[in-house]
Amino acid sequence: MLFLESKSLNHLVNADGRTRLLQDLQARDMVPLIRSHRLRCFEDVLLAPGHADELESALSRSAESTLSEPYTRGDLFCFSDYILFLVFEDDDYIRAGIVYEARTAEPFRKLDSFCNEVRNLLSSHDQQIAMSFPDWETSTAAMPKGFRTFVERQDADSLYTSLRKETMSKRIQAASKLEDESARVFLRTARNAHEEGYAAKLLTGHTEASQVPIQRLEDAGLVEREVQISCRKTGHALFRLPNPHALAVVTVSDATCSECGAPVADENVEEVIAPTQLASSLLEDGSWLVSRIHFLLREMGVPEREIAVGPAEGTGYGQLMANICGESFLIVTRDGDLTPAFARWAIDLEIDTEAAHLVIVATGRIHREAGVLLQNHSRRRVSGGQDFEMIVADEVATVGRELEQALERVSQRVVAEQLCVLDSSMGFSVSRLMLTKFQLLRTAAPTEPEVVTEAEPEIAVQSTPLSLAAAHAIGSNGEGQSSV
Repeated sequence: MLFLESKSLNHLVNADGRTRLLQDLQARDMVPLIRSHRLRCFEDVLLAPGHADELESALSRSAESTLSEPYTRGDLFCFSDYILFLVFEDDDYIRAGIVYEARTAEPFRKLDSFCNEVRNLLSSHDQQIAMSFPDWETSTAAMPKGFRTFVERQDADSLYTSLRKETMSKRIQAASKLEDESARVFLRTARNAHEEGYAAKLLTGHTEASQVPIQRLEDAGLVEREVQISCRKTGHALFRLPNPHALAVVTVSDATCSECGAPVADENVEEVIAPTQLASSLLEDGSWLVSRIHFLLREMGVPEREIAVGPAEGTGYGQLMANICGESFLIVTRDGDLTPAFARWAIDLEIDTEAAHLVIVATGRIHREAGVLLQNHSRRRVSGGQDFEMIVADEVATVGRELEQALERVSQRVVAEQLCVLDSSMGFSVSRLMLTKFQLLRTAAPTEPEVVTEAEPEIAVQSTPLSLAAAHAIGSNGEGQSSV
């Protein structure tokens, strides 16, 4: 995903001043891509260097007088993992910015340094206003009204707690283990058995537990081993101890079984698996899904300030929103079937937040009525002349891929809108040039040796069309997306 940040400067620069600014920047090892490309072309036409600057001046004057268009609209400055740009707008101000990826180091510092360099050069060209030269103003995308309302409605304490939990590495690691459905089923069974005191369901050697990687769950902090003492006659659990050392204290006492009256030392002693508080917290209301999606958004480079997590309402439904380049993404989750009730709730929330993108994640099957409701809602939004995209997924891996592609489309469109004014000067699409550059960089990046860590696997970025999706079709497997 590409990111774009820009600043604007309220200052008029004439044709000669633009050329001089680009020359000064090049003298400071910041080569303007468009101008240097033109100069090479002029040298090829003249068949000798030395007069390219004169030809450039002649063409600049010709464009200003005959076409009433500026010869220099702006330029690009390319570096290894980012691109700076400079655009001279028609309404007498300059726009400077940076296009970068999530892995680019200190992009804001790079942009500030570039802006300061441009401002110093411009002020040195005009000594009369050097003392009162204007400052750069940050250009920020407008926050969608629905996203702002969604944030304002959240309880401050619950919102802070939710965001803080998402940054806890232990919780993130534990949530990743719950993508395995068999692990979730086992933990729910163990939790119920733990509450009911049914020892057979908790035994470490139980057949259900043998199908689940207990050690991995234990390493992730989802389960812990305890010692359970149960009545030899009735099988009823008497109490559990945190470790075998605590058993010695009980066996030497005169405690007796409340069921049969026999000494506790004579009753059954077994090692059992018990879910931790962390497991119960993640399974409650399917909050592990929200944790996973929040983590994926952060991995894609979405800033923490642009993600809002809604509190659980006790219905099993999760909700969060993300503001991507001024467009709102509403993501709703349910660890279970996509039922008509859940579909209606998601539609109502989407209407309330006016989200341009609706992402629905349900780990179970899609009920037919729910699919029809979502299809009809999508058609109404599109037929109403609104840009709208809907994604339905039944697993975290799928929604990760779909989200990354959707975010990529939005960022590509924003870059195209900001830099399309340079297309005529370049001779082709500047946004496509940038997109291809970063794609080639990712493809050509050396493959690092695989290291077994707790970090999440990186999701591969796929090329996507430069457009917003306008319709959604639900397939037989409960997933689908169409774009135009």
